[in-house]
Order: sequence, then structure tokens, then C-alpha cells
Amino acid sequence: MKYKVKLTKIFGLVFLVFAAGMLMSCTKNETQTLNSAKKIRYIGYVTYYPIFIADKQGFFKEEFGDSVEFEFNHRMNGGAAAMEAMAGGEIDFAALGDMPIVQARANGLDVRVISSLFTSTTGYGLVAAKNSGIHSIQDLRGKKVAVMGASVQNKLLLKYLEKENIPADSVDILYMKSRDQLAAFVANSLDAAVTAVPYTQNIIEKTGAYQVLDATGYDTIHTYIAANGKFLDENPDFATKFLRAIKKANKWIDSHYNEAMESAATEEENKVEYEDLYYKTREFTFNLSEETLDSLQDTINYLYNQGTISEKLDARSFAETRFIKAAE
Repeated sequence: MKYKVKLTKIFGLVFLVFAAGMLMSCTKNETQTLNSAKKIRYIGYVTYYPIFIADKQGFFKEEFGDSVEFEFNHRMNGGAAAMEAMAGGEIDFAALGDMPIVQARANGLDVRVISSLFTSTTGYGLVAAKNSGIHSIQDLRGKKVAVMGASVQNKLLLKYLEKENIPADSVDILYMKSRDQLAAFVANSLDAAVTAVPYTQNIIEKTGAYQVLDATGYDTIHTYIAANGKFLDENPDFATKFLRAIKKANKWIDSHYNEAMESAATEEENKVEYEDLYYKTREFTFNLSEETLDSLQDTINYLYNQGTISEKLDARSFAETRFIKAAE
């Protein structure tokens, strides 16, 4: 059974602009000197802790020295927006889920996966409103269910429905950013949402909602580190240094765990216990193993079968393992 994914088409115009810029750059006569970029721009949430800590603790500076400037945007407005920014030439590296990466690649952006960031099953799930009467996936028929568009949560919702043989059009799916879902629960305009820790806890604590189930048995959520292909070609050593700094940060978190959680909580104006729960419901690993690449291919196959992308991509054609290997 196929379900059509209703995802916002944000890429079209952006990619036309990006392609025009690429064409103009190719007409220049001068040759780009390798590894000569003076600024590195990267995007990801504070809760993508190793990247946040690498920036906060100066591990990027350790790797690159003082000749490179760093610009970290940790107010990412979803993976699709990150890919839009990359298409516009505004960022070089991004940490995000696999769905927006695949969609961007299918739409012509030269985005490449250079490492995994984390995997999770217990950090994502279905939350139901207090008086919704929802106790299983079967109860979602005719209900208003919120999910962030073009996201791993979006895929998880579809996995829920497909496995339980529920037609997607029997559910009123509302595309809503995670930060906006709480307000919708408060206003009693939602029956449920597929969301992630710590948004789950905020919704439960402030509205009396409850978690129905997580992703276990339905999907394993993977988040990746992706890079602008043009930037990689021009600065190949930078990707290795970037990943090495992140791996340093991951080790630092192990030995300074409380400090890391407190720092993230302060930055996000969040509870330390929520940061702790987020971290502990994810396994931060840095690799591009066969299992990780198979998971990326599964997302490609899924989106292709849904008709969301028109070409069945090969995950291994845009996953570059050399950088994570060099960073070991």
C-alpha cells in the first residue's frame, strides 16, 4: 500500500538560483586553491551536542587555527530549511535527518553525507492529547495529528500507518514545526503529534498529554552530518578536521557530562533533565557503516515508493566515507 507524502515544495526556486550561481562560478578563470576557505558555516540544533560543544569549547579552533572564522547557527528551523540554506550557498555543513537530505539530493543539490551523528528509537514517538481517546495507532483514524514536514518524524508517522494498514488519507495530518505543537495542544486543536524528546516532555508536562509509543519496531531514526559538495571539493581537508573536532567534543562530553548538559540547557533556556533525557535517548556515533548506509537507502526507497522523489537514488553515490576514516 502506498501513501502519498504531502510535503511542502520549498526547493524549486532556490535550486534554480543555486544552479545559476554555480554556472557563473564555473566561468571564472581563476583556479580555486584547495583548503583556502576563510570561513566555515554550519547549522544544527544545540541538542546535536557534539557540534554545539565543539563550537563552545573551541575544538574547531584547535583543528583549524586562527586563520579560519566559524559561524554556527544553532537556531535551525528544520532540515528542509537547512537544505534550502545550503542550496543558497549560505552554509557548508549541516546536521539533520535523512529525509531532507534525500529530497534535496533528488532536487539537484550536490549535498553529500560525510558521517552519521546519532541513532535513536526511544527519542521519537506518538504523543496523544489528554482527552483524545488515542491508545494505539488504530485510534488515529479521523484524528488531527501534527508532524513536522520533511522530517524523520514525518517518515515515522507514515511507518506507523503503513505497518498498521491505515490509509494516510484517513488521518488529518497537519504539518507543524515541533516548537508550535505545544501551543496547538494547549488550544485543544490537536489530537496527537509525532514528535521528539524534549518536545514530548514539554507537551506532556504542560497539557496532561501522554506518550502512546515510541519508534521501536517501526523505524530507527538516523541523523547525519552533510556537506555542500562544492565546498568539499574545494576544501577536502576541512571535512576531516571538522569531524575530528566533533569527535573530540563527544569524548569531552563523556568526561564533563553535567557541564555539557547544563551548558546546553542554559543556551536553550530548557530544563537540565530534558537535555539529559534527550542525550540518553540517542546514541551518538560517528561512522558510515554498511548498516548506516542501508538505513539511508531505506529512506530513499521509501520516499521513491511514496512518489515524493522521482529518482531512486543510490545512497552510496553521495556518502563519502573517506573523511570519517581520516578523522579516526
